[in-house]
Amino acid sequence: MHSHHDLHSLSPEEHSRLARLVMHRQAALSLRVALVFIILVFGLPLVNAFLPDLANTRILGFTATWLFLGVLFFPITWALSAYFIRASNRLEEECTDWRSVLGLKEEGTGEIRHAFVEDETGESSESGEAKGA
Repeated sequence: MHSHHDLHSLSPEEHSRLARLVMHRQAALSLRVALVFIILVFGLPLVNAFLPDLANTRILGFTATWLFLGVLFFPITWALSAYFIRASNRLEEECTDWRSVLGLKEEGTGEIRHAFVEDETGESSESGEAKGA
């Protein structure tokens, strides 16, 4: 059996599995952030169309629509972007322990807890514990 001391010692199958797991986590993060952004972008016209009284409520001299669109939209977008960057960096840091990501253990080190794994249903677990542990 080969040594797992560096990333280059992984088999092609292990490389492929690691890449799939990392891409799955990145895609899930991207979709969550994009969904929030899409709700914000499309939610405003829907509020204007279906809740005009709410949209025209005066807040600090602005209608709610203009307060959101002209004042709050960019800070919200910056906050969403900052969240995405922090979460993406955290994901990359978690993935630097690729042995844990793949559920591998080093000889003589005992069990390494899974950082995230897909179970047989294809769902990801981020609890830090393998099922049945």
